[in-house]
Amino acid sequence: MEKAIRDLFNNSILETALKRYHISRKDATILDGFESYIYNVRREGCDHILRIGHSSRRTADLIQGEAEFINHLRDGGLSVPQVLPSNNQQFVEAIEAQDGSFFLATLFEKAPGHPPQGDDWSPALTHSMGQFMGRLHRLSQAFQPSLPRYRRYSIVDDFTEMERAGQRILPEGDEPILQAFRDTVAAIQRLPMDAESFGLCHIDFHGGNFFITDQGVITLFDFDDCQYAWFVYDIAMALFYVISHDCSSEEKLLHAKAFLSTFWSGYTQEHDLAATWLEYIPLFLRLREIDLYMLIHRSMDIDQLDPWCASYMDGRREKILNNAPYCGLDYGSIAQ
Repeated sequence: MEKAIRDLFNNSILETALKRYHISRKDATILDGFESYIYNVRREGCDHILRIGHSSRRTADLIQGEAEFINHLRDGGLSVPQVLPSNNQQFVEAIEAQDGSFFLATLFEKAPGHPPQGDDWSPALTHSMGQFMGRLHRLSQAFQPSLPRYRRYSIVDDFTEMERAGQRILPEGDEPILQAFRDTVAAIQRLPMDAESFGLCHIDFHGGNFFITDQGVITLFDFDDCQYAWFVYDIAMALFYVISHDCSSEEKLLHAKAFLSTFWSGYTQEHDLAATWLEYIPLFLRLREIDLYMLIHRSMDIDQLDPWCASYMDGRREKILNNAPYCGLDYGSIAQ
């Protein structure tokens, strides 16, 4: 989150949001949030999640589209948290800030279970993750927002926004990083867009964005980044977050291959995507690698990074400029 947005947010905005959902201030506890303010809230004896983001990041119409997509997936039998209406029967509540811009509040059911950890990370979980994503992609093909203006943005729009952000926030001397981004985008935009390979995706499917019950049921949340994109990008993102920041040793590559093979086995039980798309995973891994490099420069103090981000950024500029593969697997062999 940019500093200018943090400076706009205050207790008055929070209290207004809480009132619109009949939630007491004492029943709201702030959680970690990268792009929005996230609160655990209690209402009628149950835990919920209240998200408050700024209109400069997502418009009210985009959030309405997100809410409708989530509830569509839930109606289709996928385990995702229902988006709940406010006192005014709205999925999105706009609260004006002192500069005339708006913060936008949305209330979600809280996902059951717990974050995956330790022994949860098994081949059975990986297979379930693949099934979950395959079903999500299949259900997304039948989704239409209630009004055209609620349609979520496309990855092509994101390309434009990320290039503008890179021009604004990358340090002096990082023009080669921006050029690497442009080259990667150009290669991706040559790929075909058809109904079987391109649709509304989650884009951020990792262990920080889903809970698992003791019975192994996954509930996926945080659809803030959902966009129309190539389905293989969703798959690449799932791989990106389970592998090491330096996935080059034989042991780490074997782990990556085992994960992707098992994930793909589950995925294909729910959605029919041609196996040839797996060969484009390196391209989308590189896209995410450069995206994240720019996002960390935008939203964090580069001299005071948390351990995960510090590990990621260690030598990252050189790896990008040297075109080092993020994970050098033989992707064509995964489906064999």
